[in-house]
Amino acid sequence: MGELWRSRLRRHQKTQFKYLQFVFNDHFVLVLVILAGALLYAYSTWIKTLTVTWWLRLLLGLILAGLLSLGGLASLAQAADSTFLLPQTGAFAKLLLRARRYSLLLPLVVLALAALACAPMLQVLGIAPLAGALTLGVALVAFKDCDLWLQLLRFYPAFLPRWATRALLLLVAFAALTLGLFLHPVVAAAVALVLDLGLRWQLGDHFAPAGLDWLGLIAFEERRQGRLYRFYNLFTDVPGLGGGVRRRRYLDFLAHLVSQNHAHAWDFLYVRGFLRRTEFSGLYLRLLVIGAVVLTFAKPLWLVALLAALFVYLVGFQLLPLALASDDIVFTHLYPLPAAQRNRAFGRLVLVLLVLLALLLSVGLVVTGRFLAAGVAVGAGLVLACGFALWYLPMRLGRQARG
Repeated sequence: MGELWRSRLRRHQKTQFKYLQFVFNDHFVLVLVILAGALLYAYSTWIKTLTVTWWLRLLLGLILAGLLSLGGLASLAQAADSTFLLPQTGAFAKLLLRARRYSLLLPLVVLALAALACAPMLQVLGIAPLAGALTLGVALVAFKDCDLWLQLLRFYPAFLPRWATRALLLLVAFAALTLGLFLHPVVAAAVALVLDLGLRWQLGDHFAPAGLDWLGLIAFEERRQGRLYRFYNLFTDVPGLGGGVRRRRYLDFLAHLVSQNHAHAWDFLYVRGFLRRTEFSGLYLRLLVIGAVVLTFAKPLWLVALLAALFVYLVGFQLLPLALASDDIVFTHLYPLPAAQRNRAFGRLVLVLLVLLALLLSVGLVVTGRFLAAGVAVGAGLVLACGFALWYLPMRLGRQARG
């Protein structure tokens, strides 16, 4: 089982690295670095003006408990295992134990960074920042360790009682973390360690019996990898996986705004493609909502302008694959239309979408009465939208046509 786990882990990591290089391309990394710097500056500015209220500890406890839900058990189980490894069910538990430890690595990094980010806020709450962040990190890691144990043991239904659910653990973690923020994070760490050590003590030799729910384990792993590959599919084509096409009749009026004649054939096709293909329309809506929320909490005007331009650029860059999304349809190669008309049609669609995005990003600022900031956001977004659609996009499409 050890060799089987190592071979599967090597293949899994090789596949992840292959797709991650498309996700973290040069443009996206630049955007993330600038966005992270801007958010850290905004966070430091907000901390200086923060006043302690009764709901602050509850909100922070809720956020930290929510972070515990990130990260699932990566068992790397395959559909054929339920047949070929069925006689080795007892020994297969060793592979699952290694999978559980491997699944803890990424959440451990995220939770450690979250605890470190809480240090300035702990000082505002009257708690020593270094000791408080350290004990808070211990509590988060211990609770996450319990969470992964519960995720594993759910496939051994004879062991866990019905009330021992992941939701109950997150509720207990929220209560302990909130109490620790009122008293000291060492309280939350003590509760988490007692739960974790108590759970480990109760395990014993439970994995020796052949009581594994093979079908449930395989279905869980397929759903986990499906979510992962759907995310990768937003940045590159994943073989055997598509973003999906939906017939959104309630959006037909948007497609009918385009003249349905010979001169606007590509315009109509691109609008239809954007509205129906979930990997483009869904991404557009998600980034719009996230951008509007982030801009609402941004304070300095230069930060508002920078974030608005970054979100417009990020959306525009992610829309680029739509230009080639219809290449696998044979009829698009039979249209008696000039090639330049296709590029102009795509440029018009991108320009309209980015201008609309620049306007909608400022909704939160308008609602909160920050009209100057809203004007700055709209101005920065429009400048970037026009520059992207009228200068960068034609250059990019021309380079694709030549190459």
